[in-house]
Amino acid sequence: MYRMSVMSFIIPKESEIDRIKCMKLALIHDLAESIVGDITPYCGISKQEKRLREHNAILEICSLLDKNSSEEVLTLFEEYENQETDEAQLVKDFDLYDMILQAYEYEKRDQAPNKYEEFFINTKGRFKTDFVRKLVDELQKQREEFHENFTSNLKKENQSAS
Repeated sequence: MYRMSVMSFIIPKESEIDRIKCMKLALIHDLAESIVGDITPYCGISKQEKRLREHNAILEICSLLDKNSSEEVLTLFEEYENQETDEAQLVKDFDLYDMILQAYEYEKRDQAPNKYEEFFINTKGRFKTDFVRKLVDELQKQREEFHENFTSNLKKENQSAS
């Protein structure tokens, strides 16, 4: 959530996108998970059931807030879930991008190119915004370069060991 909110700062200022709204959407979008946990496709829970659980959780959270805050949180949560605004779609793309960025960071940390390839495969073709598509393209280039350098260094190590 936090890194996605920070990504709002890199939205070009000349853009029609409301950067503050994106920041708020990023902070709110997974808030229900604080109650229901991170429900993934591997959990065996239908999308309808997931949505219902998360909606009930956000209502529970909103019941603890004053009326104005509650209305804003619920509105932002529903805007993100419905994906009908440019801001909601951009933040969804930030969420997907954050996932593959973290996967790449783990590959570098573990010195294990393509270890988390499944995340890249699962997000391929799902990005809706040109802005994030450019970020993804750059990340892919960096990832390919990391893989090439890793392979090259491995070959050099094997040659010097022989």
